[in-house]
Amino acid sequence: MKKLIIVCEEKYRVYGDYLAQLISLEDDMEEEIVGVKDGEVAAQVWLEKDYKANAAQLSSNQYILFIGHDKLIKEKSSHMKVIFSQYGMAYGWLGKQAVLCVDKVVSAKEYNDFITFALSYQDNLEKLIEEKTIKQKNIGTGAKAAGVGALAVVGGALAVAPLAGVDIFKKLTLNKKIEEQQYSCAVMKFYLDSLEEFLGL
Repeated sequence: MKKLIIVCEEKYRVYGDYLAQLISLEDDMEEEIVGVKDGEVAAQVWLEKDYKANAAQLSSNQYILFIGHDKLIKEKSSHMKVIFSQYGMAYGWLGKQAVLCVDKVVSAKEYNDFITFALSYQDNLEKLIEEKTIKQKNIGTGAKAAGVGALAVVGGALAVAPLAGVDIFKKLTLNKKIEEQQYSCAVMKFYLDSLEEFLGL
């Protein structure tokens, strides 16, 4: 079993928890692995302060994913190969350390394209959970609803008007919500498309 430590800034811990929840899902199909093989990865979420306190004891063989966009994470990402970069979201890795971040909030002009992209990942996850639930007769509808409910993090499209004439508070609030959607999407994409490769599974 591989162990993954997910290191987050406090304000991004929700995304570390989200990835840990996705990893813990028993979502593989009979003929298809979803994300990573069920039971193959154990994930822990640490705050940055926990990482700094324990960094000296960590082995270079330890898989670590950093989520956020502060000084430590920028330093860690400076030599990493970028694997994905689109709509202001990015992730990449070098060896056994990876970084996932939102570089910039997607513009109003790109927002509709971004939300279509994000919802396609959310829909894929929901369909996979639903298909597996149908095949497993022992799982009740409550378990399926809980699984799908946990995935509905991107939500629907926000009303993104051109920002001219919007007061600064509304603009900041809107940008925060868009950034939340971007992080949720980046985590889903990393889980579905890249986590297995990063961990060498």
